[in-house]
Amino acid sequence: MPKLIFPHDNADAKRLAKAVSKGELKRIRQGIYTDADWAEIPALLNNQWYEVVSRLYPDAIVSHATAALLRPQNKVVHITASVKVRKKVSISDALIIEVHPGDTTQFIQPFMPALFRSAPARYLLENLQVAHSDVAAPRALGREWVENELCKLLERYGEAEINRIRDDAKQYSVGANLAKPFKQLDALIGALLSTRPVEVLTTPAGIAIAKKEPFDQHRIELFDALASYLHQCELPIRAYVYNKANWRNLAFYESYFSNYIEGTEFEISEAEQIVFEKTIIQNRHQDSHDVLSVFDVVHDYTEMSAVPDSADELLQLLKQRHALIMHARPDKRPGELKLKPNKAGDTLFVLPENIEGTLAQAFARYQQLTPGISRAIFMQFIIAECHPFDDGNGRLARIMMNAELVCTEQHKIIVPTVHRDSYLNGLRQATRSGRFRTLTKVFADLQAYTDSIEWEDYGEARATLESHYADRLPDDGVAVFNKQISGFKIALPAG
Repeated sequence: MPKLIFPHDNADAKRLAKAVSKGELKRIRQGIYTDADWAEIPALLNNQWYEVVSRLYPDAIVSHATAALLRPQNKVVHITASVKVRKKVSISDALIIEVHPGDTTQFIQPFMPALFRSAPARYLLENLQVAHSDVAAPRALGREWVENELCKLLERYGEAEINRIRDDAKQYSVGANLAKPFKQLDALIGALLSTRPVEVLTTPAGIAIAKKEPFDQHRIELFDALASYLHQCELPIRAYVYNKANWRNLAFYESYFSNYIEGTEFEISEAEQIVFEKTIIQNRHQDSHDVLSVFDVVHDYTEMSAVPDSADELLQLLKQRHALIMHARPDKRPGELKLKPNKAGDTLFVLPENIEGTLAQAFARYQQLTPGISRAIFMQFIIAECHPFDDGNGRLARIMMNAELVCTEQHKIIVPTVHRDSYLNGLRQATRSGRFRTLTKVFADLQAYTDSIEWEDYGEARATLESHYADRLPDDGVAVFNKQISGFKIALPAG
């Protein structure tokens, strides 16, 4: 892997210079060498900029915008050092160090083993300083950025930490001649904590917190990105024509597969007894009711035709449908929003106190999408990301998704057991990387697949699903099933 190389002493400098003359190394600047190719040097400096700072200014701290972003901005990093005047140090065309005079000992925290940065109380003040907006990388990120940063800090650490940061900032501002930035910071914190007028706040996140309607800013950014991606997609419309038999049979498999994905595993014949004969499988009372309860909801055409017209209606529908599908599990608090955080693996879902605000913000994005498959995918994702209840969130998300299709007379989507890994992988890519193509492709392919099944005859539908290995585990059936969906060839943009 390419690396930066610095001489230890004069003898080492001569050795490195000889290596440069032999073409073994490249000299970026006096005292800075590398074994990288010329084309690799910009990326190397962008990633390892802190090594250069530590070498040239060993007693400096990373400050201002760079202390907050922890990366170069338009090839520029800002530091504070024991110098008398501000200076600009060009390392190459790929990296510029803006050196600011100032204290390097107060309100700092470790950043790298040999480098410190401004602590929050300090970098918040630094980023409220006046900065020239016409430069490529101003030293201060500005008032709006600070407000959003305060929202994140408040969500992560709570009011006590925000008040401590305010106290530290007040102390630092006196000696650093930052009275004006502190006045702004004090007003922002006071408004967020509802002790000052809310009018000083300008960001959606800040205003929502002040009004006691906080939301998960990161999730809203994800939802914005998904909405933007869906606007780029031209997804086929797959019309559905209702009749009693095909609706019932499709509803059975919708419930069967949706429960199986969540770990409520039955043989198809057992699920048939539960749904069609109302038989409770021995020693599996609650599991049996899970299958029957989801079936009862997705088989109710009136229920599945209802979609929200407001954020309040969205919350009401979620509570209503959750109460219906979880009624046999009173320990899961049917119809009541979660009180404790929940997570899957290393993914922490939206915190309980942010659920209502996040759903309200998400609903505004939902309304801007075309009714049908785009809204369906968006609705599924926001419920999956919020995870608003103790349990049953996956099943509820897929119910809400299919309701969006039913209300526009489009074909519902089943997620067969065999395609579970692809479905979960699409969710993971969307959650962790903000990449939505896989998730969108999974749902578009599965809607096409569901549309391709002759649902009117139950026996024929079951035989088709089994011949496609739809009911198999992914390791056993994915090759056979993927042959069925490979022919749909739905074109989607990258992203």
